[in-house]
Amino acid sequence: MNLFKISICTYCFLRAFIGYSQQRDTIKQLPAIEVSSSRSEVFTSGNKTEKLDSALLNRYAAANLADLLANESQVFIKSYGLGSSAVTSFRGAGASHTAVLWNGFNIQNQMLGMLDISLVPVNFLNEVQLQYGGAGALWGSGAVGGTIQLNNSSQFNRGISVSSGVFYGSFLDRQQQVSLEISKKRFVSSLKLFNHDAKNDFAFINTAQYGSPEQKQSNAELKQYGLLQENYFRINTHQTLNTRFWYQYGDRNIPPSMTQNINTANQKDGCYRATTEWQRTGERLTLLARFAYFDEWLNYKDSTTREDSRSRTKTSIAEIESRFSISNFDLINIGINNTYSEALTADFVKNPSENRTALFASYKIHTPKRSWNAVLSARQEFIKNKEIPFTASAGFEGQLLKLFILKGNAAKHYRLPTFNDLYWAGAGAKGNPDLKPESGWSEELSLIHKYNFKKLDWLLGATGFNRNVDNWIIWLPDQYNIWSPANVLQVWSRGLEYKLNVNYTAEKFKIQLSGMYNYVLSTNEKSATANDESVGKILIYVPIQNAQGSLYISYKGTSIGYTQVYTGYRYTTSDNTQYLKPYTIGNINIAQLIKLRDYKIKASAQLNNIWQESYQVMQYRAMPLFNYQFGLTFYFNK
Repeated sequence: MNLFKISICTYCFLRAFIGYSQQRDTIKQLPAIEVSSSRSEVFTSGNKTEKLDSALLNRYAAANLADLLANESQVFIKSYGLGSSAVTSFRGAGASHTAVLWNGFNIQNQMLGMLDISLVPVNFLNEVQLQYGGAGALWGSGAVGGTIQLNNSSQFNRGISVSSGVFYGSFLDRQQQVSLEISKKRFVSSLKLFNHDAKNDFAFINTAQYGSPEQKQSNAELKQYGLLQENYFRINTHQTLNTRFWYQYGDRNIPPSMTQNINTANQKDGCYRATTEWQRTGERLTLLARFAYFDEWLNYKDSTTREDSRSRTKTSIAEIESRFSISNFDLINIGINNTYSEALTADFVKNPSENRTALFASYKIHTPKRSWNAVLSARQEFIKNKEIPFTASAGFEGQLLKLFILKGNAAKHYRLPTFNDLYWAGAGAKGNPDLKPESGWSEELSLIHKYNFKKLDWLLGATGFNRNVDNWIIWLPDQYNIWSPANVLQVWSRGLEYKLNVNYTAEKFKIQLSGMYNYVLSTNEKSATANDESVGKILIYVPIQNAQGSLYISYKGTSIGYTQVYTGYRYTTSDNTQYLKPYTIGNINIAQLIKLRDYKIKASAQLNNIWQESYQVMQYRAMPLFNYQFGLTFYFNK
């Protein structure tokens, strides 16, 4: 709690200073303009994208990013249990094949090549945008299966806004959140804080034990807290400057699997993320310059096995970008990125570092009425003494017969080996400095039907995709049972995705109906090892089918929503001889909003797994049966 007290005091001092400065400001009032500069808004023609807006994020204010995506997207979330780590799988790809961007900066862990999305609190975000398919030309290494873009934004001249929420749930789950924002004519400053602790001692059916007894989860306690501080400056009518600082700390125990009697492991995670961005916007030319510094650490300790692993990564990112037009029908984007990373750990042969420089460019052209457009993008990265694949993409989209939107994209992608892949020197395993980057191509084609009729509008979309990845990296044991990574697989992923959205609005009454369905085959087509029984088989933990449906009804300040998620068979062995059964989860969300002049109060209830489904996302990792969460949130704006 000392962190909260210090942060609030700092914020109050800043508020007093800004208030004094604004009293002396005689410059003419400027319009409220949202600060946004991501090239994902402009140069992703042909890619399937989904935007989870602030209204949806508000429903999941007390959840993490893994919970949000598991219930509201077509991304499969590999969760190791309540309070444990969770990673993503886009279209049958691996966790390291997802690029996670925070306001345009890649925040994938440089050591592991992935991000534990259970550590991302939803209340820190204003918008989440998902881009499916390869996007290496835009974002570089790791953007193979898809991209998650976490965005923050604000508006000028909105006054003072305050929100405070408390939440209580099953298994002694307790959360507190505070958000403060001062929005003036030329300056916006905001501070968000959260605190979360839980015991997570839920009951579950242990199917790995004889008789499938009911047991209680043990060693699953967690504690997390963090803050996000943002500042936006309007220098003049053409220039803006923003700064952001994200600090977070987590301390969680690692529960035993269903086959273990006890586990004493503990993991502590922490990070400092600081960014700044300057933008100048003109009629024909936009200039952007941004810089980021990330400092992350992970300490893992297990007293039973006497394992004590401590690691730390530091990353600096500098990027300059320009956008300009040479006619009324095109837009050009050119930029340069430099990323420097270093790892500090006793688990490596040495403390490695890596300096990457990338040149990237995009060209977009559209018809006079903007009914059709096309984008061509390219990227080349450079690392000393390493060969980096050249990447490119081409996409198009436009109106077809006035009722449909046709979209298509083809992209080359790649993923560089992680520090772990290259330099690991732990017990019984070692890295491989000779690894090649994974690379390949992806293609997709979408047909979308949109229709509006008075108070009713709907969207019906279908997407077919194909992806090939060569030199897929996996860890294998040698004849001495020493594990090391190698480029041994060639993976082919293909499938179909369907989506339906129906909205009906009549004054203060609103109904939203949505449905999603995925069919994915992700198979190993070739292996460098002899007699590999995984050839021709589906990759492990890739559901062939999954689906989601939801119904949300609101009237005045009352709302109720129901979501049901189906996850199909997932193989747990590479030869496809063992698998996990499908499961279906049903959740209910209820909220009541009361308005009192400048104040609003929201009471909410979240009921999860109401059908008491006993299931496993990952083999032998317990998941809770029915559980709940109640919340009370206070809002003020003046």
